[in-house]
Amino acid sequence: MEKGNIEIKEEILRKIEDIKNSTESLVVKIGHLQVDLFNYPDKELEKFLDSLNKAFSEKHLLIAEIFNKHEEEVNKLKL
Repeated sequence: MEKGNIEIKEEILRKIEDIKNSTESLVVKIGHLQVDLFNYPDKELEKFLDSLNKAFSEKHLLIAEIFNKHEEEVNKLKL
């Protein structure tokens, strides 16, 4: 494959990785908020954070899967 095309695919991979890292960070931050709520209970906020955490966790797994697949493809092109 032409070097320019590999560079484009690597750039896409870096962007996917950035999205993956961002969703992971969101999951961690939500977890911290959930822990904080043990001392300052708020049922409405707890329910919201639970649903948000579940949604971000599911999306993070999907993003990680596509990242891994794309990374494998890029690595094969480099060979």
